[in-house]
Amino acid sequence: MMDPSRRQITKIARNASHFVQSLTRQLGLGASEYELLHCIRKNPGIRPDTICQKLYMNKSAAAHLCTALERKGLVRREVDPEDTRRRLFYATEAADSLKDDRAALEAFYYRNLMSGIDEEKLKVFLEVLDTVYTRSKTARLEDNRTLCETLEREKPFEEQTV
Repeated sequence: MMDPSRRQITKIARNASHFVQSLTRQLGLGASEYELLHCIRKNPGIRPDTICQKLYMNKSAAAHLCTALERKGLVRREVDPEDTRRRLFYATEAADSLKDDRAALEAFYYRNLMSGIDEEKLKVFLEVLDTVYTRSKTARLEDNRTLCETLEREKPFEEQTV
């Protein structure tokens, strides 16, 4: 089955990410570190094993990235009050500032892409985009269960020949 969007949303997001990463590389923060930092920001007090589950990462890689982020002052590690053998990770104010800087760069990028587009077309596009985003967010919050069930039922990959 052909994707009518031709994966253009993915490609635009990848281009935006490349733009932002190229400008923030001077901060010494790689894409994997930023992804992990985003996870910690969204889940304050997250345990390392939960980071691994959410990011499909092995313990060694997660530990290495957490230590690097801690050295850069973007996360802090605290003892879990329920189990002193465990550690919990929290984002620092510097991480929040970095997120704001990246969001501003992304906004600049998208604003420039959309400049000059007819106002009515842009309004309709943004309404559709909001609907697609809301559906995406809902799917993610349910761990994509419904999508996985549909994928299992429809088996779209069996239709393709290599």
